[in-house]
Amino acid sequence: MNKKELIELCKKGDKQALSWLYQAYADKMTKICLHYVTDKQIAQDLLHDGFIIIFASIDSLHSPEKLEHWMGTIMKNISLRYIKQRNLMATISLEEIGENENPIDTFPFNDFPSYKAILSMIESLPEGYGKVFKLAVLEGLSHKEISLLLNIAPHSSSSQLSRAKNMLRKLISQYCIIFGLFILSFIISIQIWLYTSKKTIITEQGITATRKEKIQKTEGIVSKDSTKTILNHASTSSRHVLSKSIKNSPKQEVTLQDSVTGTGEKDSIKSSNHQIIEKQDIKEQKGLYRAYTSKQFSTDKKNWSLALSYSGGERQINTQKSRIPNDISSEYPKEILEKSYHHIPITLALSLRKNINEYWGIETGVQYTYLRSDFTIINDSYLEKTQKISYIGIPLKGSFKIWQQQKFSIYTSAGLTLDIPVKATLEELTSENRLIISQKKSRLYPHLQWSADFGIGIQYHITPSIGIYTEPNLRYYFNDGSRLNTIRATKPFNMTLPIGIRLSW
Repeated sequence: MNKKELIELCKKGDKQALSWLYQAYADKMTKICLHYVTDKQIAQDLLHDGFIIIFASIDSLHSPEKLEHWMGTIMKNISLRYIKQRNLMATISLEEIGENENPIDTFPFNDFPSYKAILSMIESLPEGYGKVFKLAVLEGLSHKEISLLLNIAPHSSSSQLSRAKNMLRKLISQYCIIFGLFILSFIISIQIWLYTSKKTIITEQGITATRKEKIQKTEGIVSKDSTKTILNHASTSSRHVLSKSIKNSPKQEVTLQDSVTGTGEKDSIKSSNHQIIEKQDIKEQKGLYRAYTSKQFSTDKKNWSLALSYSGGERQINTQKSRIPNDISSEYPKEILEKSYHHIPITLALSLRKNINEYWGIETGVQYTYLRSDFTIINDSYLEKTQKISYIGIPLKGSFKIWQQQKFSIYTSAGLTLDIPVKATLEELTSENRLIISQKKSRLYPHLQWSADFGIGIQYHITPSIGIYTEPNLRYYFNDGSRLNTIRATKPFNMTLPIGIRLSW
């Protein structure tokens, strides 16, 4: 494959071609970054930033023979911009880099997101950040040119570009973390399943062997006692015949009767002892059987469960500052302070679970989620915004029981949830000098919201059918394509702590 074919495939978004492009030039590009900066982590960040630009703007490359020089220029500019921001002085030309030189270290491509994922991350940026990022990085415009196009100050353009890059780095890190968590949870689930399967087989074999030993012991006692009974019966019969033959002698008759009576008492004692031993053995067998059947019954009989849970908490604060000019011709932009308060979502869920077997189960249901965000913009006037969104969600996930003993059980769960918006409003209140100038209320139209979650639950069984539980889980909200500023857009990767009650039957 020549460079022209490679570039054409990359322009079409071919994953294999993009992967090959990265693997073919990552070492050389890393080497360029490492010659400008000495910190490996910073070099990795610069490398990722550079390939984001390369993948996003490869359509602008018209000469395939200049591919390497074009990529090197991008890496050089990114490194020089970083050095300029840190007031570092270090320069090196591309001609000084030999073909056989190797970078100090390379970074695996497995953790790098795909081309579509990178474009999706860029589109998920807030509107202002996204515009500045595209103009500065993809179009190569200066902050002065961007300020003229968007009617903002150059300082504001630089600030928004820096924040956009930080957000992209966080999104890439979250992408790698989520991918790693899913792989880790899958491996753990397989290991747990193999361990529990082996343990179940060993337990069943132990129970079977114990029962066989008890049966053999019982059969031995019965066989031994039967032999003794037959011999005693034969001895008694012979003595009875003998007593008839000598019944004319009173003295001998008395002696014989005493002998027979003594033997009968001994046989009676032996028979009584055998009955006691047999009863004790039967009790042990019944106890073992009851213990086994009760355990099996307690795990197999409850195939359905209905749960009601709640999650929510105090609000989180995210303060942002930005500068915009008082007018287009102003050289001294006036500061506007914008504060956003995102409340932690309140969720009330009703879920139904079907146990497939002793360990695995599938769960679905319905849940209501309430989002609220408060915004405050302080300038010459005071603007307050209150954003409220209500969702109805439909979850679908699988669960696996890790451990259960007496009244406690531990399980894991993972799945997807679709949140459907049912109501969304925005209330605005403008005031100046504590006097209300305007007040209005409008409707919002959020998009469908998909999310993925992985959690570990702990349940305490109050009774065999009723239990209380908590299920801490990690949840990631995918980009819904809307421009609404919500806690899910600001922090797509977060942790929730639902608590609830579960009824099983």
